[in-house]
Amino acid sequence: MSYKIFHNQVTLVINAPASTIPSIIGPRGKYATCSIPSSIPHGCLGTTLKQIRDQTSVRIDIPKREVTPPATGIGHANGKAAHDDEDEEELTIPVTLVGPQPLAFEAQTMLKKIIASRAPKYKQRVRDIPVHIFPFVSSRYVTLASDQVNLSLNSESREITLTGDREAVGEVVEAVKHMISELESSITSIKMSLPQRQHRLLTGAYADDIMKESNCAVFIGQGAEVIVWGHSPDLAAGLTAVMAQANSKYIHEFALPGPVELSKQLATYFGRIHLDRIIKSKHDVDTFLPSPQSESESLCVELVGDKPEVDASVKVVAELIGKLIGGVREVSVDWLLHKVIVGKNAKRYDF
Repeated sequence: MSYKIFHNQVTLVINAPASTIPSIIGPRGKYATCSIPSSIPHGCLGTTLKQIRDQTSVRIDIPKREVTPPATGIGHANGKAAHDDEDEEELTIPVTLVGPQPLAFEAQTMLKKIIASRAPKYKQRVRDIPVHIFPFVSSRYVTLASDQVNLSLNSESREITLTGDREAVGEVVEAVKHMISELESSITSIKMSLPQRQHRLLTGAYADDIMKESNCAVFIGQGAEVIVWGHSPDLAAGLTAVMAQANSKYIHEFALPGPVELSKQLATYFGRIHLDRIIKSKHDVDTFLPSPQSESESLCVELVGDKPEVDASVKVVAELIGKLIGGVREVSVDWLLHKVIVGKNAKRYDF
């Protein structure tokens, strides 16, 4: 939207999605065949547009379809052309309003309400946010949402999807880009070393807690390396929060019995019965199960929490393994018989 004042008149331009033009014109309008200046009293005016014109005495011009520019694709956050159909820009039509300033703004408000009620939801993404910037954007992005724009966050692909009113979405996208640019130039990092067994306490929800407490992000580097990102004045608090978090819980590594084939069988069974959820419900201990696809020769169940609760959880795991020793085997079954064997348990287990 733009405006200019000339001889006590103001000219406003609203870029309306093409699909909303029939609603702006209203019934009995003839948008396909003519332009619509206020000097034409009836021929092309629909009832809605005529009502706005009569109420505000503002001239409203909509160009013929033949002279509107072709549709173009929206660029991604990095300026490249979009290839995702959901991110393609709908053709917009410049609707021009000319009249005394208060009445022109009144007419503009009326048209915007029609557009908001009829326009399809507009979607745009801010993609490939730098990994060290993403936690800061994630902690602030909720403040950018509004009644006109919904935001959703994808941590895995490090992108934000914005949906809503076209103009409002564009404004929020620019705000996100500005935020990213500002963070890239203002935050710095510091490295430290911590035993790898404590790294469990610096990821996921634990890392979120550190961000909330110190406004710093923590990342696991190579080996024992831990990297803390933040604004220079916050780094001291960030290091303190990382050390406090790394030492806040007791960690026990329960090695599964071998040989490695047996360890993988036990790991598979623990995953199928959701042992981590069972222990969490009983003892409020976070349980990290090993992957049966691991190439390691030694698989461990990691238990993290307060020491008394961890000790109780260790007992649960030990007793379960005691019952399973000698009771776990792998058998080969023709794939054609899998459905028969699984039977009514097909929905329960992911074979």
